[in-house]
Amino acid sequence: MRRTRAPNRLLLTGTVSVALASAIAGCSHTVPVGANRTLQVALSEYRVVPQRVQAKAGQLTLVVENDGRLTHNLAISSNGTIVGQTPPIPPGGGAELTVALAPGTYLMSSTLFSDQALGEYGTLAVTR
Repeated sequence: MRRTRAPNRLLLTGTVSVALASAIAGCSHTVPVGANRTLQVALSEYRVVPQRVQAKAGQLTLVVENDGRLTHNLAISSNGTIVGQTPPIPPGGGAELTVALAPGTYLMSSTLFSDQALGEYGTLAVTR
């Protein structure tokens, strides 16, 4: 008599599907900036976390940590023009960036090497 493993495969497939759906759903979450006007940002290969941020216009301080194994930086740009950026941050290091932002949509990205092309970017939506 031969035993089948179909129920185990089905359970594994369902578990993996739920995990992937959760990961994808987490990527689209927009993080609001609180009243203290400070945002914690983590960089790694090749991600900016959080990837979607919403803030009100005015001065914003970004506390940036490099959680990766390579050197990264964080630049805030609008229509291809950089409005502020950190120096290169070594692995395990950090930097602070304070920028004054008008309403609009900004790109948060690492401008070192091909980081941005590999997915190290996010959006910053600034409202009135």
